[in-house]
Amino acid sequence: MKGRRHPAFQSVLVPHDTGHGAIGYSSRERRRSLPWQELLLFVALIGLVAFAYVLLTAESSSAPTLSILAPAPDAAIPAGAVTVTVRAFHADRLLGSGGYHLHYYLDAEPPTAPGRPALTESASCFSTGETSHTWKLVGSGWHRLSAQLVRANDAPLSPAVVATVNVRVPASTSAAVWTPTGVGTPSASGVPATSPSRPSSDGGC
Repeated sequence: MKGRRHPAFQSVLVPHDTGHGAIGYSSRERRRSLPWQELLLFVALIGLVAFAYVLLTAESSSAPTLSILAPAPDAAIPAGAVTVTVRAFHADRLLGSGGYHLHYYLDAEPPTAPGRPALTESASCFSTGETSHTWKLVGSGWHRLSAQLVRANDAPLSPAVVATVNVRVPASTSAAVWTPTGVGTPSASGVPATSPSRPSSDGGC
């Protein structure tokens, strides 16, 4: 009694030249295609590997960032009320949860020391959970506008998440508003040569 062939193999007749002008046939075995169950399992494994890769990539690239949408860098803006609008990329999921919020700064260097409150003089700092803030009574000269994402205790993240632009208010538009003294043109680093404090009715951090 002949033994049974493995189901993964099947016999086929293969034509060949007998050398006498006739065609003969011989039996050979060839491997069958993978069963559909095995094919599905293979596709599922590939999908799991791809899904794990996407998760790892997203986790590594999901660090929160801030960018200032308005005003534009080095823009010439009229004196008076200046509204700063930020875009919170991956930071929007933190705002309003766990006490995370934003600090807006005017003419002040955002403090970024880990574990210490990112606070400045109340006249140059404003705390809010909103992605925009309006500074009032901004006078002529160069001004630094910044925003920083901070924790519930006002401490910066590590690394710090900060956005900054420098803008200019022409002197001709500064009538009847507060004008800082000592603010010159930007230095070689692109920031104002001095950063004076200013009175404000906006509150503070």
